[in-house]
Amino acid sequence: MTAPLTDKIAQLEYVIREQMAEIDQLRAEVDALVDWIAGEKDALSALQAAYVDPRSTPTNKIRAAASAIAYERSKPASVTVVVDFKSRVQAARAHTLELRKQEWARQDAQPQPDLTPETILGHDAEGEALSPDPAA
Repeated sequence: MTAPLTDKIAQLEYVIREQMAEIDQLRAEVDALVDWIAGEKDALSALQAAYVDPRSTPTNKIRAAASAIAYERSKPASVTVVVDFKSRVQAARAHTLELRKQEWARQDAQPQPDLTPETILGHDAEGEALSPDPAA
């Protein structure tokens, strides 16, 4: 055989080996899907099997992992806060009124000083000295 023919045969053998490797990989993926369809696996299990399978291509692993992550890791709960400001203002006013009533009741319960005119003026010697007529 001549050298160019030998080189051509080597190239074709290389291509055939690469094609067979790709075909084997595709068969493995098809087998996994058939097993999933026939078996009791759910979609998440199939995705997990695809990204942990050493025969799977990096592209397929990334796609499967990207699809599975939403189901493997929970997202924080979404929280919606609804505030009824009108009710809050009314409740605050009612609370303030209640506090004022309690303060008034406490003040009413305390003894009050005697504020009659006799006590205010004193009707004592000092009070008399303050009268307008010093001779009186």
